[in-house]
Amino acid sequence: LLADTGYVSLSHWCLAKSQSLFRHSDAQESPITNVNVDWKRKMELSWESSRNFSEYICTMTDGDEEYIEIEVDSPLCSFPVEIYMPLHKGVSFVIEVPNTNISKRCTYLPGGMNGSAIENFSCVIYNIFLMNCTWQAGRDAPADTQYFLYWQKSM
Repeated sequence: LLADTGYVSLSHWCLAKSQSLFRHSDAQESPITNVNVDWKRKMELSWESSRNFSEYICTMTDGDEEYIEIEVDSPLCSFPVEIYMPLHKGVSFVIEVPNTNISKRCTYLPGGMNGSAIENFSCVIYNIFLMNCTWQAGRDAPADTQYFLYWQKSM
């Protein structure tokens, strides 16, 4: 964990459970299925399609309606990890096929079951180069719940 300015800013991190927190909404049955977001060390959106398309447009929109749009030629979008996209208000992903009415929207809504939120969260920063964080699973969290901490250096 490096900090160029001598301090650490935690302005962009997400603590999320591995359980599915996505809400899918489509006007019609879409050939785009199995949408997945990989938050670990990268911001990748992937999916499967029952039809072959030569181009897709991926859009990520935060709760304040700020967005980033990427054109790709395969079912994988890699969003730059440097972007500041606060996740605590929710994030929407849209996968579109240009010049068609085919799209798939997925909305990430932070939260979970009552009583499943982490407890006793704390972080200790050592000499600005190392950060160690600990927490406990919520009292009512299912036994298979896993929590992950993601950090991104702020601009």
